[in-house]
This record gives sequence, C-alpha cells and structure tokens, in this order.
Amino acid sequence: MKILILVPQLPQSLDKIKGGAHSAVINLLHGFSHFDVKVLVVSFTKEVNSTPILQYKDNIDIIYENEGPFHHHSLNYLLFGNSILKKYIKKFNPDIIHYQAGNSFLLTQIFGIVNTKFVLTIHGMASEEAKRKIKITDRLKWNFNYLIQKLLFPKNIIHLSKFSLKNFNNKRIIRKDIIPNALEDSYFNIPIKKKTDNILLYVGVVDNNKNIINLLRTMKALKDKDIIYTLEVLGDFNNQFYKNYILSYIKFNGLAENIHFNGWVNTLTVKDYLYRADILVVSSFHESLPMVIAEAMAAGKVVVASSVGGIPEMINDGVDGFLYDLKNPNELYEILDILYNNNTMNKIISKQAKISALNKYNAVNVAKRTIEFYNKCLTK
Repeated sequence: MKILILVPQLPQSLDKIKGGAHSAVINLLHGFSHFDVKVLVVSFTKEVNSTPILQYKDNIDIIYENEGPFHHHSLNYLLFGNSILKKYIKKFNPDIIHYQAGNSFLLTQIFGIVNTKFVLTIHGMASEEAKRKIKITDRLKWNFNYLIQKLLFPKNIIHLSKFSLKNFNNKRIIRKDIIPNALEDSYFNIPIKKKTDNILLYVGVVDNNKNIINLLRTMKALKDKDIIYTLEVLGDFNNQFYKNYILSYIKFNGLAENIHFNGWVNTLTVKDYLYRADILVVSSFHESLPMVIAEAMAAGKVVVASSVGGIPEMINDGVDGFLYDLKNPNELYEILDILYNNNTMNKIISKQAKISALNKYNAVNVAKRTIEFYNKCLTK
C-alpha cells in the first residue's frame, strides 16, 4: 500500500516539533515503519524555497514544499496547493491520501481530485477555537476555517475520541472510526520515579483557554497551608496582555520562586522534564484529546486534568489519573493536597497510567488500526 500524508508547517528539524498534530504524525510514521507500506509525507510550509527530502525510515520519506507567496495560508492552499497535490499524486501514485489537518488546508483539493481516496484525521475543532478568541480577526479566521472544513469534508474520517465523533455530524461522511494518536516507544521507556519531589508540569501555549490561572490560584492556596509545589512550564505566551496578567499574579502572590517558565523546548527536553516531574496538570476549558496527556501517562506520570472534551476518555478517574470539575474550585486543591509527598499513591497511579497508555497509544497498534481503516476506505 502507498500512503500519501499531507500536513501543513511540519518543522524541517523534527526535534523542534512542539506537539499536537505534528507529534501525532511523526509517531504514526514510527508505527508505519513496522509494516509493509510505502509512505510519502508532503509538508506545505513557508520555511523552504526548494523541495528538500528527508528519509525518515527505509519505507518513509518526508518532502517539504513551499506553499506559496501569500501571507495567508488559505490563499496559498487555494491557489497553489492543488497543483502541488496533483504533482505528488502523479509522481507517487498513492492508494490513499491522508490529511493530517482540516480547516482551510482542505482547499488544496478544492478543484476535485476524485480518483484517489481521501482520509482526514480531525485534530481540533475550529468552531471551539473561534469561541475562545479575543480578537475579532482571529474569530473570523477560525469561523472561516470551520466553514471550509464543513463544506470540504472528505467522506472518510478518523476521530481521536468519542467526543470528536459526537461533535462532527456531516452528511458527506461515509466511513468513520475512532483511532487515538500514537506514541513512539521512547515515552514508554521513561522509568517511573522512586521518590516524589512535588514537581508539577504544564505543557503547551500559555493562554486563556489553557487556564493556567486556575493552577496558579490552587498553588497559592496550597502554599498558604505550607504545601509547596514547584511548577515547570514548557511553552510560551501568545498574548502580551495575558502574559502581563499572569506574571503580575505570580509576583503579587509570592509564587515566583516556585514557578519556572522554560519557553518552548524540543522533544528530547520535554522527555527530560517528563522524567523529573511527578504530576502533569491540564487545566483547560476545552480540549479534544491532548497529546501531552498520553505522553505523560506513557512516561508514568500522574495526570490531573479538567474534565472537559475528550479528556474523560483518556483518564479513568482515581485509577490511572485524576479528573476535576472546573466549576468546583476546590477539587484541584483537594487532589494536589492528597498527592503531596504521597509516594505510595503516586507510584500506584503511575504504574497504572503506563499500562493504560500502552494499551491505547502504542504506535504499532495505532498504525495497524489506521491501515485497517485505509483498507475499508479502499473497498467499494
């Protein structure tokens, strides 16, 4: 089987990947490397002027194509993406084409390439993103993405969760399945810590949706009771006003010595922080199926997460992690209070988290299920 995977903005240096759909693609490729398939990944990007080729594995190549001259990605996808796609259909002759992004990226096939089967993995929800944007221009952009995705939905869809399946109802869809993102082996190889150091980890963009203020308020309340955690933040702000607000809160409440902002770090560094941390906290208002939760569970970390979106499908509350209700401000406090210096509970939850992650997110198993879905799509 020949598989053409399309993805926007994949970094040329794979160690610069920040997570999300890009991590999911690389991990899926790791799984595909164990099967008798030929895979070509084409990334539409502004980073290149030529078409560099990276041999990822013996049966997998990654090619980077300049998406076009315009500032707006959607214009490039509409005016130039189709010709790029046609070139690789003719050159590679794939059995199936797998979009690893929706929204305006689907404009690359707007002129009707009908002889090849298309599959789309839904990694996020443009309609939800639009609701949480502050700037009117950002809201318009994400509502436009939602409209394009709705109009150009492929007939074959991979959902990451039941939550995604429930929220995407489109008459164009013929075949659908729920297949979570894959994790490659190195996450599972991170050993479980023997001693609790009370180190919290936050991974991702620091914005209103990720709701770090909820975690900071909890840390302040805990510190007032002499329960002192250290927080390592991997990621950065995307809004100066929100940054000023968060940094002011930290300074005013005497939390500066307990919180370290490390910016965006590469994958290897993320794994190093995963090893040293005890607890990953995800306090978001909205999530689909966060990669960082799967990664942390595979690394044997206790995950404490808000019970939103697809997260409850990832965590069996009290067994392999903890869920809390954002409407109850005391729940996060109570969980972190129980886990503080609690070597016994942390080890029990950590071991079960690893087992759960191995069953759900092993890259070879996910790749196998994905190939099985391709075969269903190719069956008339």
